[in-house]
Amino acid sequence: MVKRLSSCGVETIIVDITENNDFRVNVVSDLEPSSSGCVDDSLRELLAETGMLCLRMPRALTDEEFKSMAARFGPIKDPIALTRDGTRIRYAPMRQDLESGRVVADGEMGECSFGGLHADRPLLFETFHCDDTYTRKPGWASVLHARELPPSGGGPTCFIDMRAAYALLTRKTRETIDALRVVYHYNNEGAFESRQSSRGPNDVLEDVCHPLVRTHPIAGTRALFLDLDRAKHIVGLPKRRGRALLQSLQDHAEARAPACEHHWRPHDVLVWDNASVQHKARGNFKVGEARSFWRYLVAGDTPV
Repeated sequence: MVKRLSSCGVETIIVDITENNDFRVNVVSDLEPSSSGCVDDSLRELLAETGMLCLRMPRALTDEEFKSMAARFGPIKDPIALTRDGTRIRYAPMRQDLESGRVVADGEMGECSFGGLHADRPLLFETFHCDDTYTRKPGWASVLHARELPPSGGGPTCFIDMRAAYALLTRKTRETIDALRVVYHYNNEGAFESRQSSRGPNDVLEDVCHPLVRTHPIAGTRALFLDLDRAKHIVGLPKRRGRALLQSLQDHAEARAPACEHHWRPHDVLVWDNASVQHKARGNFKVGEARSFWRYLVAGDTPV
């Protein structure tokens, strides 16, 4: 179904909207690159409703254009956080350059790790997660702009619907987990055997705590909110029991929640809602081929 929306009070954009509650990436066309930087309530509400949007771009954007495009969804997050001793540090650049296809030689990373499953492509994140969960106010939306894609194809971004994952739980399970809170850290020190922990200068960051079930800041919907790449334990439960519960909820989401993939086109801008969905990359492209993006985070509030 095609829907027309007014963007920033001037433009008319065309959105290919899902029907029958299908879970997929909605495509926005006729949205011209600009440097206006206006916050667009219609796009924010559409993202809150659907979880993911693809903005088709006719060409590669300049950094100013891409930053302005991301700012249509809200203020850009300045990635500054507190350390354990209360010092404020920059834990990432405002615009991150994600070289997920980069091949790393043995020993090149030293003692650092970014959490990728494979030593030769440590920047390729192939486990479902949410972004920025190790900060007090995680980025609400992630905005990626394709810079270079694998020539042989492959490398889609995959999503699962964590709103549906919550709704599909039994009533008893929902009542059990509704008030639980999860502790997160940049380096969760191998809390989950199936995942690699990040390790490096950001180890100095403080622990933070978020609800396991999150209420959406715009839509008011409820969703499972968990990220096993960063989670350490559940407050008030023995660590082993809490981690087993988190793993079982993640397994439930991956087995039962609706899922979809975005197959990238050159210059796509892909936006997703970290309060509603989890994402991961698929590594089904040739080792050595580039898969690179620019990323901005849209600022979010403290999860509740």
